[in-house]
Amino acid sequence: MRSTMRWMMMHPPPSRWVSRRILSTTTSTSAFPCFDVNAGFSSKVGLEHHWPTNDGIIEGVWVFVRHGDRAPSRPLSPNHKQFEEAEYWMRKLPRPDSMAVFKGFCRIFPPVIHPSNNGQFLDTTRAPFGFLTHTGLKQTNELGTRLFQRYDRHGYLQRKKRYDHRRQHEFLEAWDLRVYSTNYLRTIMSAQSFLDGLLGTNCYFSIGDQMRRNFAAGVEESEERSFYGGEIRIPNHETVRIIQKECDASESLVQVKIRGPQDDTLNAFDRSPEMMSELVSVVISSTEFQERDGAAAPLAARLANILPGLARKKKNTTGFNAAPSGINWIEACDHFVCRKAHNLELSRFSDFEHDDRVESILEAMSYQTIAHLAWRFRQWYKNPTLLANIAAPPLREVCDQLMAATDMAVGGSERRPFTIYSCHDITILGLLYGIGADFLAGDYLGGWRFWPPYASSLVFELVRIPENEGCSHVVRILLNGKPVFSVHKNEHYWAGKSPPAGRGPFQMLYAEDFNTVVSNLEKAGGRKNYMSKEDGPHGTSDMSSWTG
Repeated sequence: MRSTMRWMMMHPPPSRWVSRRILSTTTSTSAFPCFDVNAGFSSKVGLEHHWPTNDGIIEGVWVFVRHGDRAPSRPLSPNHKQFEEAEYWMRKLPRPDSMAVFKGFCRIFPPVIHPSNNGQFLDTTRAPFGFLTHTGLKQTNELGTRLFQRYDRHGYLQRKKRYDHRRQHEFLEAWDLRVYSTNYLRTIMSAQSFLDGLLGTNCYFSIGDQMRRNFAAGVEESEERSFYGGEIRIPNHETVRIIQKECDASESLVQVKIRGPQDDTLNAFDRSPEMMSELVSVVISSTEFQERDGAAAPLAARLANILPGLARKKKNTTGFNAAPSGINWIEACDHFVCRKAHNLELSRFSDFEHDDRVESILEAMSYQTIAHLAWRFRQWYKNPTLLANIAAPPLREVCDQLMAATDMAVGGSERRPFTIYSCHDITILGLLYGIGADFLAGDYLGGWRFWPPYASSLVFELVRIPENEGCSHVVRILLNGKPVFSVHKNEHYWAGKSPPAGRGPFQMLYAEDFNTVVSNLEKAGGRKNYMSKEDGPHGTSDMSSWTG
């Protein structure tokens, strides 16, 4: 067995080349700097025995997945153009329609929804806006397939050298698969589509093919008429209950759990809305924020002149959206991201359609808009209490499961943990800040402009290594397949000069180091338990104003 020292000697030091590699993807001159969601999880021979990517035996997996591509959360076009825009986005929804696909998914991957969620998904009030698209389902399905291939090759195998992708039960016999989602239709369907790819059930594409065949044959069923007639059926929690009554329970493979707001580790704003609003207000009231956000007011005014939906009749004076610039920057970014994802003109459905000058102006403003949004969230996450409330609950949940898994017997028959969290962009961004991601360190290095694209994945892997000084496992962290390293979250982090937090090979985190990182995050926020019930009444606030 090779020693840890020998591994270190066989590979070049990681700190410089890895950081440059990551920063090169985040300081791009594109309008939306990000990690390529299709570039990671390579199984090429050259990466076969490299600790930050593939080496070792993977004995636990925790995957945070941002939902796939979606329609904009709300229309920003003038009133007389909104119906035309809605028709456009309806044609981008899953085929034949969201209801039919959701019902098909629920037979195999049924949602289990806590009753305190009030019977409705939080993103269905403005259909088709905010709905997952066909492209989004395809993205998450392909991500699930890629991760199956990864853990088929590098993961813990209970009895076989390789799994048959068509035999889901063998995968489930080796891995204790658990799935959680926020109370959003787009995150639930993304989780279901991810599972469809991971387990090879081919559910979505089978549903779509059959429904399209029925339509082509002239079968007059409500599923076909609802979509092709220009209407849209909206699933709710009652839909789930009806499906469960109709389905054969033996069809079910894996449940998707939607916890109540008070227990959902992924949703701090629903868990403690009043407290989170107060914390955001503290950040907004700072001199630095007031000055820089106020300097963006002219940009906001130009955007609202072209996109009147950004202009609010009544400006918010408190909470998340209160700011000198006066617009919702997530919605502004939505406009650019959603249109570019579908090769749609930026001026489409505005009063300036086909005006090349306005198109050029919007193109120039897109980078500024997205960069300002990233800056705003960086200010949220600089507040240790706000960051701890967002990132500490999911990280503590992962850490507790991870530490328990280190005690499992080598080669034993016990299933290893494999947990999937279907969530949002700012959840993933908060987790990265919470662990002190090295590429986000430094206010002047450019990495802070990173924003998680659709179907992004942040994976925490528990990897067994030959024991060194009492440490038997490291935690490998992969953002869209590329390694991320933790540095200490001290006062030097924002200057980009923090030392690595990991003591393992290639400065990776030992399992004990990961526990320390999470504990320090909790302490910095001033509490030990961020899931306690002591924050006052729990609300059910629509997160559409703060999450994508």
